[in-house]
Amino acid sequence: MLVVTRIGGGLKRVNHAAVAVDELIYSFGGFAFTEDNISMRPIDVHTLNMNTLRWEQISYSDGGDPTNVPFIRYGHSVVAQDDIIYLWGGRRDRVQCNKMFTFDTNTRQWSAPKVKGTIPRARGGHAACICAGHMYILGGYEEATKKYCDTVFRFELKTFTWQAVYQLTSGLLKKVYMSCVAIDNKIYLFGGRSYSCPFRDSDIMELDTEKMTLSTPKVSGYKPCCRRSHSAVVIDNKMVVFGGYNDITDEYHNDFNVFDPKTYSWTPLNTIGQEPPRARRGNCCVAVNSFLYLFGGSSPEPKTREDQAASLMELDDLFVIDTNRSLRSMSLQVVLKNDLDTRRLPPTLRREVESYRTDNKLQCTQLNAQ
Repeated sequence: MLVVTRIGGGLKRVNHAAVAVDELIYSFGGFAFTEDNISMRPIDVHTLNMNTLRWEQISYSDGGDPTNVPFIRYGHSVVAQDDIIYLWGGRRDRVQCNKMFTFDTNTRQWSAPKVKGTIPRARGGHAACICAGHMYILGGYEEATKKYCDTVFRFELKTFTWQAVYQLTSGLLKKVYMSCVAIDNKIYLFGGRSYSCPFRDSDIMELDTEKMTLSTPKVSGYKPCCRRSHSAVVIDNKMVVFGGYNDITDEYHNDFNVFDPKTYSWTPLNTIGQEPPRARRGNCCVAVNSFLYLFGGSSPEPKTREDQAASLMELDDLFVIDTNRSLRSMSLQVVLKNDLDTRRLPPTLRREVESYRTDNKLQCTQLNAQ
């Protein structure tokens, strides 16, 4: 994998949620230690233009009803179908939410559609993805019951109907901050944390949405170590996992690992080009074609003394990574790494290079819904 560039000065968030629609990546909520993390203010929405690599905090409409807008939160999930983004779950301080919100990327308007069926209890730290026309909700922690969730729920996007898939109930799902991806009508889950067992492993779980079965397939050879608060995306019908935190060893990770569902095998990936992302947890990673856009999260601050207590810092960097290592990306990376003169390049290419080498200057502020 080729690390094309690292850009600073961007979105500084932890446990936010993001998804790509057309040429923009939309990031919702999350928290920063320097901000008010208790007040129930409206959620903030930021976009990253993948052509210019510029971050922007956007305003939006509530459709005439403030209750259509989710409050600022972390540990929530977002998925996208066509031009609509679905946001569910998450928490703010001790308040959790189980209301479904939709965000129209064309009109930038929030709505809270009426839903039916068996609605899951409010929770945070769950995993979610879209598979076969449904949004699946897996794992997570319920503040009201003080329990980790073991029942799978799915939300039919066409009819706004919730269904509890009781036949998939399993103690294996009693985790928070695990990851999941959908590949060929199957959902693959990895990592996570549970204090109730305690339960931590590096197994892959496979949920077959056609047979409605949950299994732990045998994986031979190399396995990445157990972790939580990592990110996972799909590239070339494979699950790519980055980073995360190991509670047992108190280690932060910056490794890339690929799971191939055809061979049930893991492969570690090395990076070339610019310096790789530093170890972190609670970041976002979005895959668009062969590119990864990785941003945010938290990481331990460097210690100045051996007896100094560990503290965390939020990261505002953005990494653009080409998993195919195309000739174009490699040429661009050489220009950036060696700070080559671009004055003889065509204007469009010159502007592109400048966007890749210029830091953002994002200032996160609260924008009122309009």
